[in-house]
Amino acid sequence: MSGFEGTRSLIALAMRRDRVLIPAWIAVFVLMVMGSASATVGLYPTVALRVQAAHAINGTPSLVALYGPIYDPRSLGAVSMLKLTALGAAMVAVLTAILTIRHTRAEEETGRLDLLGATVVGRRAALTAALVVATATSVTLGGLSAAGLMLEGLPVAGSLAFGAAWAGAGIAFAAVAAVAAQLATTARNATSLTMGGLGLSYALRGVGDASSGL
Repeated sequence: MSGFEGTRSLIALAMRRDRVLIPAWIAVFVLMVMGSASATVGLYPTVALRVQAAHAINGTPSLVALYGPIYDPRSLGAVSMLKLTALGAAMVAVLTAILTIRHTRAEEETGRLDLLGATVVGRRAALTAALVVATATSVTLGGLSAAGLMLEGLPVAGSLAFGAAWAGAGIAFAAVAAVAAQLATTARNATSLTMGGLGLSYALRGVGDASSGL
């Protein structure tokens, strides 16, 4: 029997279990992105106002460490997505990490995975299914977020880059969570390891941005 036997069935089962959770969170993220873009248009309708706001933010190290710098002060997209580029990506990472652990280590704790393992299911099927679900969630979320930004009038290239950044963060930390799920003995420990890695990554990014001199 292949180590991946039964992966499709586990993917279908995971999607069925999360048929409300995943669409709900995707909707929350997309609406948050669109709302931020729409609000910024009203707050900073002119280039001069955006440049003024960008200089104020870039001149405040604590804000740069928290959100990252604004590289193009004239860009509506750069100002609009300031709070959601890094911080939002971290939230996407939390979502995909939780999904990955939920369908791996948490399933083992409840005993459901042992029951499935007694059937025609390969050893690698559960982990593969969890990663497929998390990756699909990340890509869908990134794509819809990009579409939402374009609907709000932001440039196509920047919108796609933003969506890709969110999708990439989600996929990366789904992989981190998958490794943590193999190393930890409980879902709680796996979550702690993953969140610790995410927190460390965010802190290092903050230190790097704050010391960049922008």
